[in-house]
Amino acid sequence: MLVELVLAMNRLLLISFLLIAGLSCKKLVSLVFPGKDVAMPAIKVDVPAIPVADSTKTFEAGNLTTYINVDSIIKANTNGAFGIGSVSSVKVKQVTVNVSNADADNNLSAFKSFRITVSSNSNSQVSDMVTVDIPAWATDSYTSTPASSADITSYLGGSYIYNTIYGQVRKTTTKTLTVSIAILLRAN
Repeated sequence: MLVELVLAMNRLLLISFLLIAGLSCKKLVSLVFPGKDVAMPAIKVDVPAIPVADSTKTFEAGNLTTYINVDSIIKANTNGAFGIGSVSSVKVKQVTVNVSNADADNNLSAFKSFRITVSSNSNSQVSDMVTVDIPAWATDSYTSTPASSADITSYLGGSYIYNTIYGQVRKTTTKTLTVSIAILLRAN
């Protein structure tokens, strides 16, 4: 108990010193909180059989609305000291696409790419969140680490996040494919 009290007091002194030294709140947060990976709930989409493959056309694969109050989550985990305004960026770190019912003729290689857009009740401007190119050799699962992704922090100030998934096909399929997209975010 005494050790915890001493550590808490040392943190408080460090934070006070840094504030007096003129560091901005975001710089202070980055010193105390180096960042965290956050897994979004998986997006599940049933893609009907693809009778015609035209890789120049884009199709809408599905929509997802998520209720989340990121500001409250941050405040709850920092004893009310910080909120969404203290977060400097939130970007996609990794995307895993999985087809749970893949077989030799109907699998992930049927898709050329996926693109996920984002908007929210705090920012209605629709923006591309991430694009994933699927290699022709992928069968049931593929994980991608995007070279770059949009900073989605401005979309997290409200309570509803809207995602739309678009895709391009490479080849035809003969059955509905059950696709799951898992997204790992990095918050700094």
